[in-house]
Amino acid sequence: SPYDRYYQGDKTALTQQQLLGFQLFNGEKFECFHCHGGINFSTSYRDNNSNLGTQTYPFFNNGLYNLNGDGSYPTDDQGLFDQTFNPNHRGFFRPPSLRNVALTAPYMHDGSIATLREVIDHYLRGGRLIENGPNAGDGRLNPLKSGLVRGFSASEEEIAAVIAFLESLTDENFVNNPDFSNPFSEK
Repeated sequence: SPYDRYYQGDKTALTQQQLLGFQLFNGEKFECFHCHGGINFSTSYRDNNSNLGTQTYPFFNNGLYNLNGDGSYPTDDQGLFDQTFNPNHRGFFRPPSLRNVALTAPYMHDGSIATLREVIDHYLRGGRLIENGPNAGDGRLNPLKSGLVRGFSASEEEIAAVIAFLESLTDENFVNNPDFSNPFSEK
């Protein structure tokens, strides 16, 4: 990906806009890096060099839903709660990798957000507002939501820069390599 080439020393691999997005992504304003850090841009990462005794794979509630005002998510997928039955675990999910994220829409664990811009808007607001229907609720008021999802303001330039940085995580050579194609598709 352009990001990888930049990281490996090619200082021309990222545009100025992507570099600004990289700084914002790793800054305290956008807070992205807290959940999407490391080589795969996820805190849910482990490799042969990982110290298993100190590894944690944190789960977070990002305020995507807040049914009934108690932090609930739709009953068909409440995250960690579905395994533990602990009501404090409603809406807790591990952050996914952001590698090739520009190619993986729709977003969130349930595909309920269509674009990267809408994902940024969700975090800008500090949680999603669903005004009508069976999933109505204000995720910003979710009592189980991570303190890292607090909402903030950003300029259009900053938002475009973060999206441009996220797009720089796309590895066209990898995704177009026939060696990694679907083995079940007819050729």
